[in-house]
Amino acid sequence: MKTGSDLSTNKRVVAGKLSKILDKKGVYTVVTKSENYLAVSQEMIRLLNKKFPGIYVTLSKQHCSVVERLKSEKIDTSRILFIDNSEEGNGCGADNAIFIGKNKSLTALSLALSPAAKQKSMKFIFFDSVTTLLVYHKLEEIERFIHYFVNKSKDQGILVVLMAVNEGKTRKLIPILSQFCDGLITV
Repeated sequence: MKTGSDLSTNKRVVAGKLSKILDKKGVYTVVTKSENYLAVSQEMIRLLNKKFPGIYVTLSKQHCSVVERLKSEKIDTSRILFIDNSEEGNGCGADNAIFIGKNKSLTALSLALSPAAKQKSMKFIFFDSVTTLLVYHKLEEIERFIHYFVNKSKDQGILVVLMAVNEGKTRKLIPILSQFCDGLITV
């Protein structure tokens, strides 16, 4: 279990590494250990959200639990459009969320992302976490999706952060992400 000083150290490390890309556009992959995942992802969304509004794509947790966690950390969720790819229906009735449902279709995810990312006010897309895609899709399908999505995002001039957990299955995905992204950040 992490101690308070471990978590504050993570926040400083993440803040230092992420601050280098906050004023840039492009696509970046952030790789972290599973035990640091929650603290790292929270700190990243805090930094992104302080700077500008954006899109949070939740692939591993339901929108309601993500919002509850962010609010408990005093992160303004009204500046975030959530695209929930893990639950069906309308979640907890939020008006700032699009529900796709159960990680079934990368096409549905792409169709939800395209118009959302075109909104002029949206300055970032945060993917939490691409590791989850490996549970539902073959590596080749994910590679095609990431390639398409990265190129589309670069055309729109938006900052994209892809979270990945450094574990067995993901080790095959990280080299693919590296070749398409503008940078890889290990925390």
